[in-house]
Amino acid sequence: MEWVAYYRLMGIERFVIYNNGSTDDTRAVLDRIAGRAGITVIDWPSAPSSSALAFFEARDLVLSLPDLRDFNWWGDMMVGPQLRAYNHFVTYYAADTDWALFIDADEFVVSRAGLPLPTLAASYGRDSAVGAVALNWRYFGSSGHQEPDGRLVIERFTRCAPATYHGHVHMKSLVRTAALDRMIIHSGRLRDGFHYVDDGGQPITLRDDGFTPAISHDWLYIHHYSVKSRAEFERKRARGRAPVADGHPHKREQLDDEYFRRQDLNDEEDRTLLHQAPAVKVEMARLLA
Repeated sequence: MEWVAYYRLMGIERFVIYNNGSTDDTRAVLDRIAGRAGITVIDWPSAPSSSALAFFEARDLVLSLPDLRDFNWWGDMMVGPQLRAYNHFVTYYAADTDWALFIDADEFVVSRAGLPLPTLAASYGRDSAVGAVALNWRYFGSSGHQEPDGRLVIERFTRCAPATYHGHVHMKSLVRTAALDRMIIHSGRLRDGFHYVDDGGQPITLRDDGFTPAISHDWLYIHHYSVKSRAEFERKRARGRAPVADGHPHKREQLDDEYFRRQDLNDEEDRTLLHQAPAVKVEMARLLA
């Protein structure tokens, strides 16, 4: 709910949300606010598969497809749910919008200038060769919280990794849909004649489909709340890794205490989004009214 309200305030008017087996009240809340918020909810299957592929195998399969419409994104469980969902969107929804942001519910895009995302997308789009913008992460830790306390994510978690932390070269994508051939989760495979830029609009070459050559948090980047509180991390661990099919032995690989310790980065304080909290609460109340 907070995530939808936050992005509404950033100018997003259309959401396609893939509900991958939530067991709380997520689906009921989304149904309640769908009309006001411009949400399409898709219940996304993630049943165990006896022929589940490792992520890199699934990626290679997706890249080998001559036409995305030839694959059963809904039902072929050999590919993990996240990779299937992104490419299902590319196949059936991308043509409905000029730009699309491919992100998860623990990722909050930050505009340094406070500009709406459609305005920023239009500014990048003035260069007709720009096919996508790479948005670097900034990792946020637990801020010492063991349990949720009823406050917003952007209120509870203000401790994060140093700006120069090496993991921040990881990125997600804001993509011009006309330039997009298919998604590989963090990045898109672009059509000929298009290229990636960083948040400053400078052309870049990605490494391994998910990493930028340098970190930039100058204009547009992502607060990544990858662990949240310890209790919320335990729920994440129980669900397993989104890129990996349910039947694969790597589904919960690395989501252990060492992962939490490694991701629980609280070295610096970043209160950038705290001033947004009152407006987010107002928007949440409006959507629920």
